[in-house]
Amino acid sequence: MHFTPVLLLAAGVASVAAAPAAPIEVTVDDVILYGSGRSMVMKRSEFQALELARNSSVPPPPPPSMDPKLTDAITYTGEDCRPKFSGNATVPHSPRGTLNKREITTIIIPNPKQHFLGWDVQMSSVVKGAPTTIMVSAGYQISNAISVGVGAELGPIQKFLSISMKIDYTRTWTSTQANTYTAPVPEGKYGAFVSNPWTDRASGNVWTGTIGGGGKLTYYSADSYSSKQYGDLAWVDGLIVLCVKDKFPLTRCLGSGTI
Repeated sequence: MHFTPVLLLAAGVASVAAAPAAPIEVTVDDVILYGSGRSMVMKRSEFQALELARNSSVPPPPPPSMDPKLTDAITYTGEDCRPKFSGNATVPHSPRGTLNKREITTIIIPNPKQHFLGWDVQMSSVVKGAPTTIMVSAGYQISNAISVGVGAELGPIQKFLSISMKIDYTRTWTSTQANTYTAPVPEGKYGAFVSNPWTDRASGNVWTGTIGGGGKLTYYSADSYSSKQYGDLAWVDGLIVLCVKDKFPLTRCLGSGTI
């Protein structure tokens, strides 16, 4: 598998560390919107995108590094096992999209694009409420990234996506967190600050083989991030919220598995 760096965190620490400035206290009902060095706090119930995502029975897609589709490649042999090519299929190596049955051909078959709040990314220590106060004071860095399954070549996919979507998959977004936020974790519960970045995903499959003969179908996934606007706050890159649960290890409030 090929992976480009997805996420680098500068995590907060427990409240025993000294705060660099007067902290702003938030609760489990608050959402911190941040971007381009600015931030604002609003009630979680007012930010419907997060409420809908957390309450949905279907979680958002997993990060590429945790997507099981990237670990497998489907091998086709024989005419009856050819993949079905839709009108969106792209042949990056054949002039004018023509196919030569005797040549090795690469065909990219894209899925519909997706836009969603990504899985919880841990930004502080997980603490048990006694009650206990946790703190987050640093921002984080996140990169546009492409991941491909076993046996697939990254180059043709990156070129196809860069041209068709006009996205620079080498770009890194840096969110500078200017304020320090603290939050109490209720007695007997476990909690941590988490971030949910807005994510644009392009995914699909890559067919490599001979038309009418054998070949391999491999999944690819590409995530990118962009500036947003919410109310009076421009360049909103995502959210910082408190995730609180009854048990340890702490399971994600948005997404699957544990933090």
